[in-house]
Amino acid sequence: MINTKIRDMKSQFDYIQNLGKQYTVYEEQPEVLFNDLNSLPEDVLKDVYDEYGDPDRKFQPVAILRAEVARRILDGETVDEKITEEIKERIRTKDKSYFSHLNNRLLGEMEAYPLYKRDIFANWQRHWSVYHPFFFRGKTKETVDRYLKQISESVMKDMGLSNYTSHEVDFYGANNFGSNRSWIAIYPLNKNSHRDAYQFFIEIGGKVRAGRVAGHSLKDPKPNNVKFCDSLADVMVALNQEWKQILELNKGIRNYFKFAPGRQSSEWERFYNEGIAAISFKEFDIGDASDLQTREEFNIKAGLDPQNKTNVTWNLWLFKTANKGDVVFANKGTNTCIGIGIVQGDYYYDENDIGDFYHKRGIKWLTDKVYQYKSKSYRRYATLFRPDTFSPTLAGEFILSEYVRLFPELKTVFDQHDLEYEINEKDIKSKPKPDADIETDEDTEEAEELNYWWLNANPSIWSISSFNEGDSQTYTSRNEKGNKRRIYKHFEAVKPGDLMIGYESSPVKQVRAIFEITKSLYQSEKEGEVIEFQIVEKLEVPVHWNELQNDPGLKDCEVFINNQGSLFKLTEEEFDIIRDTIDNKNIVQEKKQQRSDIKSYDFKDDQDKPFLPEQQFLRISSLLKRKKNIILQGPPGVGKTFLARKIAYQLMGFRNDAQIQMVQFHQSFSYEDFIQGLRMNKQGITIKNGIFFTFCQQAHAHPGRPFFLIIDEINRGNLSKIFGELMMLIEFDKRDKKYAVKLTYAEDEDETFFVPDNLYLIGTMNTADRSLAIVDYALRRRFAFINLEPIFDQTFKLFLIDTGLSENLAESIRSSVLKVNEKITKDNNLGSGFQIGHSFFCSFKDGKDEMEWYSDILDYEIRPLLEEIWFDNPETVNDMMKVLAP
Repeated sequence: MINTKIRDMKSQFDYIQNLGKQYTVYEEQPEVLFNDLNSLPEDVLKDVYDEYGDPDRKFQPVAILRAEVARRILDGETVDEKITEEIKERIRTKDKSYFSHLNNRLLGEMEAYPLYKRDIFANWQRHWSVYHPFFFRGKTKETVDRYLKQISESVMKDMGLSNYTSHEVDFYGANNFGSNRSWIAIYPLNKNSHRDAYQFFIEIGGKVRAGRVAGHSLKDPKPNNVKFCDSLADVMVALNQEWKQILELNKGIRNYFKFAPGRQSSEWERFYNEGIAAISFKEFDIGDASDLQTREEFNIKAGLDPQNKTNVTWNLWLFKTANKGDVVFANKGTNTCIGIGIVQGDYYYDENDIGDFYHKRGIKWLTDKVYQYKSKSYRRYATLFRPDTFSPTLAGEFILSEYVRLFPELKTVFDQHDLEYEINEKDIKSKPKPDADIETDEDTEEAEELNYWWLNANPSIWSISSFNEGDSQTYTSRNEKGNKRRIYKHFEAVKPGDLMIGYESSPVKQVRAIFEITKSLYQSEKEGEVIEFQIVEKLEVPVHWNELQNDPGLKDCEVFINNQGSLFKLTEEEFDIIRDTIDNKNIVQEKKQQRSDIKSYDFKDDQDKPFLPEQQFLRISSLLKRKKNIILQGPPGVGKTFLARKIAYQLMGFRNDAQIQMVQFHQSFSYEDFIQGLRMNKQGITIKNGIFFTFCQQAHAHPGRPFFLIIDEINRGNLSKIFGELMMLIEFDKRDKKYAVKLTYAEDEDETFFVPDNLYLIGTMNTADRSLAIVDYALRRRFAFINLEPIFDQTFKLFLIDTGLSENLAESIRSSVLKVNEKITKDNNLGSGFQIGHSFFCSFKDGKDEMEWYSDILDYEIRPLLEEIWFDNPETVNDMMKVLAP
């Protein structure tokens, strides 16, 4: 009995099948193809000519061939096989006189086009391969793509395949060479691709077939079982007959996953020692997921739409449903593997975990040796791992092989667990060829080259920072009125695998991500005509427009010539220039993160905490969270900067110096250094972003994470001059885009700026410096001021003893400095702001001569300080030095 939902798909099914029959005739009977080609409507031929004859299009032999055929038919000629071969030969011989109507750039590219032994039209021997875009285009293609998606969704729903997804290929074929058949592959959600699984396969063309197909990447697969079908009902019967076996076969495939053990691997040591993998999942409070089975159920429990494609719930669903025996690669960043393990235990929920990593699996970790991936050494992949929490990896066997190559002793361990790897090239098993009559995207014809794009995102409509790495997004090819967007041809040209620069336009003006196209232009139910892409990399440090626009390598770049539009074409060289700028900025940050000992932080557990009562420390932290801006003021040596970092750690919940920026003010520090200014370079005068502007942009790009700017010696600068128009924007209640202002050196009227809500300012101020003016009142009221006093109590004494000082010297320091500070405080010309701080005495290293160390402190640090504050009273200085003497 056919499900009603499936019966509703009969019209869609018949439409695609009838097209397949027509295209089969075109492929098998060239005379029919050419007859219909010459009978195409004028508007279709003009559309083809405009697309392939576009003077801005990169030279491609088949594009020139198609444009020339369209031109000649429009001129009244009748094109046949002979004329087709004539045009091909003129392109092969680079007949510039024949193609004199082309612009000089295209002629130059044709002249430079390399000729090898292999014919440049080797992939276009079939006439249908050349001419399929004349027929399968526009609304026809849009309709087929929509119908294929509707059929696949209907089949998955009818068969209860809630944890499966689909891959559809229309009559363009897997490699865009044209086909007389379309197909659908339905495969598990926990696989990177249909290639890695047994598929529910449906082929719709001149003939219809359905059944079980093994993905091309499977080793020693079960034979395909595909049957011819006369109707949609037969298709469902064939699929239902394979239902149980496909599910069982896919469960038996060993999966490879990457796993991030905390931010920057902060939990790796703990997870490795405990034999677990664990996920925090702080984004959504779903509690125990033991009873959740499908991704839709995870979404519902998280309060999301059941069909939401967020990477976050997908990661947790994958983690929970991973099979015992699956391989897990622990990673740090996108190119470093720090351990390999095998899933051994079922999912369980541990609400008492010390780091809020409640979702757990038992893992048998096989090694904690580190492997550093060299970019593009595996299938030209720039990175080895996705930047998310838990997800499939295509590089599983490659990583295992690299470990065996570098650490031969692991071969025995891997063999014990039946892990597959390759010792050298002669041991590599050749991949099985797909059945000759099953079309897949591993067919032998070469794919067209990768394209590169630039996408302008309007932050008022959608912001890149609002989405996660791994999330899928769409972008409409038409505006709100239904009209085609500028350079519409670019939307038609994108194809899966293309890479795209993700840029947020004014007022943000930042490159914030790298996208990968996952679907060519298609008609969606809700948004209309769209392209689909995945966020493969969100930049830790975004790149501002100013940093790119004056690069000489980008002077001819489409987007920098005219930035009005949405989608722009980039050459590979232009993409590489932008990619290089991105890398240079982010490598610095990555190194900073790698240097950071990123671990969970709580003041009460800190063995190296400031000498403050816990209640006072937490009160200061709470004050910063509310006020956004504080100044720690006190005499030299009370640990103001040290305390500032600890406060930042407390609000972050972990140690991560990559989210902390330090700057020191001085008399010559300016607005141009801090916010933005003009600078000279080889290209002339350009806008240079300052440290505060850049740090704010980083905070804007990661709204879910706190960032801290520590301004040392804040009162040494001309504060009104340095902060300029930002004086208002740093107030805690002005951290919103509605308060945005145009900066002094902004080029456009809509280029505005505001301080993000997740950025905190911590200033430090030395109260003993007589040379400094009083802090500007306008700035003072925007900060909360915290007075810090030297601490020489019993806790400090115990600290000194712990460093290795004798108890006698520790007590002598504590009591004598208290006496000197009392004298300073009572002096009417000084006061408490001139006291000696405790940090002067925190530098002792066990094993040194303590008396020599203490004498150096007194002679070279304390005496000069006392001589400065009592510059007119040397007798008092001598008296106080006697008090401090041991």
